[in-house]
Amino acid sequence: MSHNVKHSVSVGLQLYTLRDQLAQDFLGTLDAVARSGITEVELAGEYGGLDGPALRAALTERGLTATAAHIGGEALENDLAGQVHFLQGVGVTRVVYPWFKGEEAQWLALADQLEGWAMELAGAGLSLSYHNHDHEIRDHLDGQPILDLLLERAPSLGLELDTAWVHAGGLDPVEYLRRYADRTTLVHLKDLRREGDGWRTVELGAGEVPLAAILDAVPAGASVFYEQDQADGLNSLRTSLAFLKTLRN
Repeated sequence: MSHNVKHSVSVGLQLYTLRDQLAQDFLGTLDAVARSGITEVELAGEYGGLDGPALRAALTERGLTATAAHIGGEALENDLAGQVHFLQGVGVTRVVYPWFKGEEAQWLALADQLEGWAMELAGAGLSLSYHNHDHEIRDHLDGQPILDLLLERAPSLGLELDTAWVHAGGLDPVEYLRRYADRTTLVHLKDLRREGDGWRTVELGAGEVPLAAILDAVPAGASVFYEQDQADGLNSLRTSLAFLKTLRN
């Protein structure tokens, strides 16, 4: 049964999906991304050796805009000013903290650290959001999912809700999008299917994540990025974009 998405949400690409291709041929892969119809991208640490202005120019030439970037905790801790300078050169306004796993005390310390970074980045005109996996949904602290605790303890922190990992964690991504609509400026759209004891990311429509319902619940103004962790490169991208078109028809 088809499900038509009520409003047309533009979907961009988290470039991590094509990390292997970008590492081999950065500009050629950007060419292919542009040909696919994508116009908005999220960076994930592969910059083709370009500095900020050169990367911005390479993207602009291809009709692409980078509006967000995943920056690891080590880079934020050791070189916040350098990261800000680079991102401002590219034109990125939204920084995303991509991954963390730790014990209870480490999570509490991270929340305080994230709040400090969020305030510091705001002074430079940049926002900071947290990107979840399934363990922040499944694991609890003080009686609530870790993700909720982080957002409660770091009020200046935004959310990049990875909807597929919320699903994998056993909760409803649509409910999370509604609960944190005012904090969610970025959304990851991906599909998953169970594989053994874990999960495999698959092309959109090939898994069990409620993609149409998620797209309907995306907060106004939020950017949505398709991501596939284990991907057959550009073939996966084309398959997923073709599936998205079926949702809109």
